[in-house]
Amino acid sequence: MSRREELVKLINEQIKIENDYVERAAKLEKMISNAAAKLLLRETRLDSSKHAGILNGILEMLKGLPPEKSLWDYQIESYTDKLAVKESLKSHIQIEEEMLAHVRKEIRHTEDEGIKLLLKHIAEDEKKHHKILTTVIKNFYKVE
Repeated sequence: MSRREELVKLINEQIKIENDYVERAAKLEKMISNAAAKLLLRETRLDSSKHAGILNGILEMLKGLPPEKSLWDYQIESYTDKLAVKESLKSHIQIEEEMLAHVRKEIRHTEDEGIKLLLKHIAEDEKKHHKILTTVIKNFYKVE
């Protein structure tokens, strides 16, 4: 079995794990009344759903990518599409920067440690998203 085939197998197994968790978390969410616990369960469920989607996207790209190429070599078909995607990602980065500033302001205006913890978690997610999107723009959507 080639490395690519092993990777595809592992990704398919991970998708199953993520989807199974989504189902279990959804059932558990309905049984819990504590607001903080329910929010955290919802977040982990949504994260697992997002992860399964990302993994499915990787599988789709691997189908059209020769084995000797890396994901960064994946090409968007047209120059116009490439520019539109790049501008859309840049716009999203700007929106996330605004959301991060807003969350930081909310953190400063609450004394509730539970709310503060959840808001800090959102802020960390926004920082990670910013870093990932910046990397994608730099490497994946190079416009020659």
